[in-house]
Amino acid sequence: MKLVLRAFPLWLILGGLSCLLARAAHEEAFQSLASGALFVLPALAVWLTSRAVAALPERRSWRIGFWVVTVGGWAVLLTLTQGRAESRVDERPIILSGLVLAALAAIWPAIKARSFPSWRVLGEVAVALVIVALTCGTAVWIFDARTRSIVTRADARWTEIGMPMAEFEKTLTPDRENAGSEAVRQALREEVNSLFYKNGTRAAQREPALRPSPAAAQRIKDASKFLAEKLPPSDDVHLAPESIARFEPVGAALDADYRRILANAPATWASDPHDGFFISVPNFLGIRHFAQITAVDSLRRLSTGDEDGAARALGAGLRLRDGLRENPTLVSLMIAVAVDALLSSKQVRLPAAEDGLASLARDVPLLRTELLRRVQIEAWVQLRMARQARYDPNEAPVSDGMLPGWATRVVDGQWYLRQFAVSALNGAEHAAILKSPATLALPDMGASLHNAISDANPTIMEANVVRAIMRIHATLLLREQTELIRDARARLAAGRPVESRDSVVLPGVRWELTADAEKGTVATRLTGAPPWIVKNEVTNNDFWTLPIDGSEAWQFHLPARTAGQ
Repeated sequence: MKLVLRAFPLWLILGGLSCLLARAAHEEAFQSLASGALFVLPALAVWLTSRAVAALPERRSWRIGFWVVTVGGWAVLLTLTQGRAESRVDERPIILSGLVLAALAAIWPAIKARSFPSWRVLGEVAVALVIVALTCGTAVWIFDARTRSIVTRADARWTEIGMPMAEFEKTLTPDRENAGSEAVRQALREEVNSLFYKNGTRAAQREPALRPSPAAAQRIKDASKFLAEKLPPSDDVHLAPESIARFEPVGAALDADYRRILANAPATWASDPHDGFFISVPNFLGIRHFAQITAVDSLRRLSTGDEDGAARALGAGLRLRDGLRENPTLVSLMIAVAVDALLSSKQVRLPAAEDGLASLARDVPLLRTELLRRVQIEAWVQLRMARQARYDPNEAPVSDGMLPGWATRVVDGQWYLRQFAVSALNGAEHAAILKSPATLALPDMGASLHNAISDANPTIMEANVVRAIMRIHATLLLREQTELIRDARARLAAGRPVESRDSVVLPGVRWELTADAEKGTVATRLTGAPPWIVKNEVTNNDFWTLPIDGSEAWQFHLPARTAGQ
């Protein structure tokens, strides 16, 4: 009983201080508390250890049991202390002082009493060290074996759903830049002061450096502010003179960029899927900014009657979207969808395209297929990472500073490999859900099925497939609404009836169109819309060209324009 009474406070301090250090690595509120504890508690733990040793019973099993727990506690504490010293240089004097106090608390009483650890105690400590080391090694081996088992299951599951990784890998080839790439590179540098590739990638490092451009930064800021203001639902665009004046000076340069972009094939970015997490990707922020500029410039041109110029501006932005779709990353596909959504609501003021609705119908299965391919690419990269025999900090995320470097290579390495493996396995399940034709008819587009997979085996490496598939279909519905309004304008101008029709995007959904030929208006109401659309789970009220409840109508320019342009 005496041993328990003396060992329990020791173990409580060792465990509590270790938990405090772990929490302090993640939460700022614990930083000062951890610093103070490191200065005082190690010395107290040393004193409690010496008192507990004095109460050790004769039974060897009890003595070794005590040392196993105590050595394990001290090992964890010292490891976390070293990690804190490596990650927080400013606390090193405090940590060193605490360790010096702990050493004095151990050495001075022993010297004073001429009482040093016996060979028996040293032997028991050595046995405890071996037991702790073997326990840790066994735990790592079991964890690694489990990870390898998950990798095998993931590979088998991808084959089971008809998407074997071995065959898929043969389709992955590097992409190179084309003639259209140089046109886009020039436009990004001149108009939004942006690199062609994302900052931090190897490809971006090879591009000439950019100098700060206050004019470009202000132009982007003005465009963002302008787009935040909702225009009336009308063909006629009336802008304040100051809004037009901001973009008029660069109108000619922008038009030259549009012509160069449209004269070439969609830009491609050099990339190789085999580069994994270091794959070169487009500068998504720069492309987003350029799309905002083209959106505002198209409205400026429409307000001055330059319909052809507005069409070129939007066409150039959509040409960038086409190039983004060719990049093999999921983020690139979703940025392409975001550009589509941004520009679609501006296209509504242009005459109907001959193949507008037909093009949309082709894109519906295409984008679903592309999303499925991106999910498999993500899983393929993760499987490659999970098959590594050891952790390479140059190929994967690194520790947050809680552990020292040597421990990071062991613990973090195994943990990240497990995250990759689980994500690859989850990816196969998500792909199976996406492949099922029944998923589209579900009220939540399979969100509950996807979430059940993610909740059962959580991992930080997993992409948000639910939001991606919903956002893609919401954007397709937006495009469909825009094309129906443009088609209604042409029909009214030709004296033909405006017809409601079933959506080609989602089964069971229908667009109810209410047109007034005399007033030159049309309203769109989306019936049978799933709850996630109605509740704006991935959109907002301003996302749509017109409210989908039919509460507002689009006002065409009178007399209505003809479609023959």
